[in-house]
Amino acid sequence: MLLIADSGSTKTDWRLVDEEGNTIDAVQCKGLNPYFLTENEIAQIIQNEVLPVTKGVEKVIFYGAGCGLPEKVSQVKNAIESVLPVKYPTEVYGDILGAARSLLQDQRGITCILGTGANSCVYDGKDIIDNVPSLGYILADWGSGTVLCKDLISLILQEKIAPEIRADFLATYPMDLREILDKIYNKPQANRYLASFTPFLLKYAHHPACEKILKDNFRKFFDYYVLAYEAHGLNDTITFSGSIAYHFSDFLHAIADEYGLAIHKIIQHPMNGLIKYHCKTVPAIK
Repeated sequence: MLLIADSGSTKTDWRLVDEEGNTIDAVQCKGLNPYFLTENEIAQIIQNEVLPVTKGVEKVIFYGAGCGLPEKVSQVKNAIESVLPVKYPTEVYGDILGAARSLLQDQRGITCILGTGANSCVYDGKDIIDNVPSLGYILADWGSGTVLCKDLISLILQEKIAPEIRADFLATYPMDLREILDKIYNKPQANRYLASFTPFLLKYAHHPACEKILKDNFRKFFDYYVLAYEAHGLNDTITFSGSIAYHFSDFLHAIADEYGLAIHKIIQHPMNGLIKYHCKTVPAIK
């Protein structure tokens, strides 16, 4: 049996499937981004939360945010193999390849991620052939939940947004300024904390101030994460994965129209597509 994982910065979905792609078991744990967790911390989470559903697993395939560099791949691979004894070597890939394989299967196209973070790539039907540098939420990640909510909270704390929105925010999240700043600047995983305010942004998405945040961010996203692939031709299939892309799809389509581009598909989670991809392409589990 095959254990597939799709890990963002916020959560990780695990699915145990048989050779036909039928789900035998499933579990969810926190995001296992190796930039924010040590190898031992990742192993401990897997030991406590994932191990109970792995009976009979022969191979693990892990797609994760933060798994773009060889040393980060090794960090996650070592953590998994220290806990889960499997017959075949564990495979670890970046989450953007997982999104591309899920959405495009064996077709060529451009795949984008808009969730807690942001990323994109050109996919040739098997592998990534171009990928702009993923710079994180301090330097880039426009359109991600982290950056969208950073911009929202900035307006709220500066009192540059409608009083009724600010009042509702403070009533919904009863925290003082000191606590908010402490969680952003002093506590670990500030990106997840910021992105956790996405439901509030969604509530006021069509208010002018929030609409401006969304449209400005999505324009910057297309400028950096999509137009960079102009040499490959932008008539490729353009697809999106992630909770932000899914919940704010109307804004995303509108900005794509401004650029003369068409988004062909948006999904919230890539897992079902990954099961389809691997159960037809991985002979080791058959």
